[in-house]
Amino acid sequence: MNIPTSKLKSCLLYIFIVGISMVVVLCKDAQKQEANTSVNNLNGNYAVEVSMENQVFHIQQESLLPVKTIFTKDSILLLFREKENPFQLNLNLTHTDILVAQNAKYSIPDENAGKIKVDLNFFNSDRNTKSINKRIIFRKGIIKIDKLTENELDMTFKGEGSGITERDNNFLISGKIKATFTQ
Repeated sequence: MNIPTSKLKSCLLYIFIVGISMVVVLCKDAQKQEANTSVNNLNGNYAVEVSMENQVFHIQQESLLPVKTIFTKDSILLLFREKENPFQLNLNLTHTDILVAQNAKYSIPDENAGKIKVDLNFFNSDRNTKSINKRIIFRKGIIKIDKLTENELDMTFKGEGSGITERDNNFLISGKIKATFTQ
């Protein structure tokens, strides 16, 4: 059987493209799995641990700067940061009654239909992008608060987000906060 060279080249090109596509898909799945499993295993005394964009960011409990907080009847604003750390985490809760219940589970974006009640965002000054997109918004997923008081937050989150103006380029974000703080 004699196969024409042009058909053979077409078949080989097709096999090559399919093979490359499979490798790309498998690599992306492996990266997603690695990002998700890395946060499930806290290895130290971290107040904050976040996995996104194939990196894991930490803020250690012992070097946690005073948490910038605002606690009022219906507004809670928390900013977690560490000296000389390019990464920060910001959590804003409004009209949620979380202080009464002390725990809650929020599905984003459903929880924010109408008015934004739960805002989780991050700042990474080392992110290689326009300065506006160094602020990363948690756009879709689950935020579970196991305990919130005026001096303690125990929370997990898993979902997707992107830079402020990068709405169509979401990436996986997951993490934990287990912090004690003073106002």
